[in-house]
Amino acid sequence: MGATQLCCCPPQAGDAEELPTVPPPKVGMGKRGTSVKVKQDISGALVTGSGVLLADTVVEQDAAYWEVRVLEVGNSNSCYVGVALDLAGQRLDSKLGDGHSSWAVGGDLPGGPLEKNDVIGVAFGQGDIPNLRFFRNGQPIFEAEVLRVRGEGYPAVSVGDGAELLMVFDSPAFAHEPPGRHVAIMPPRKMI
Repeated sequence: MGATQLCCCPPQAGDAEELPTVPPPKVGMGKRGTSVKVKQDISGALVTGSGVLLADTVVEQDAAYWEVRVLEVGNSNSCYVGVALDLAGQRLDSKLGDGHSSWAVGGDLPGGPLEKNDVIGVAFGQGDIPNLRFFRNGQPIFEAEVLRVRGEGYPAVSVGDGAELLMVFDSPAFAHEPPGRHVAIMPPRKMI
């Protein structure tokens, strides 16, 4: 058996080369309806206009969480928050929540219309039943739970009639603590 040598001394300058740290990738904005406008800054992505916006990050992690702040509601059926499959074409110029290619809260869907200053938390868990849960101002919206989302889901919102939503993906900016083992959604790193 060979001897193992342990050292309790702190490393000295010049002992090892400092490796540069690479910041983790951030969630960006992906596909959007033709009339959707997005303005991104450090607080999140401000979404206005009319239609659907998908984040550019598919939810691959086991338990992801993000929030959407309702800044303006427009009319009572003009803003929705949820998860969508990879939508295209005229589906991006409509609204979320058909139950087949997108699942959401807001408007005429279970959970009712969103109100100004609401913070909607979205918890998406690949191994959880239900897969998709929504929270309004930190409280669960049980009637809006989705048992199983099949396919690759993207964070999504839809706006119209003057609605303004702020999508927040960074945990320090969350208004509420993510539930259980959920953490801020992270884009997958590309492997070489």
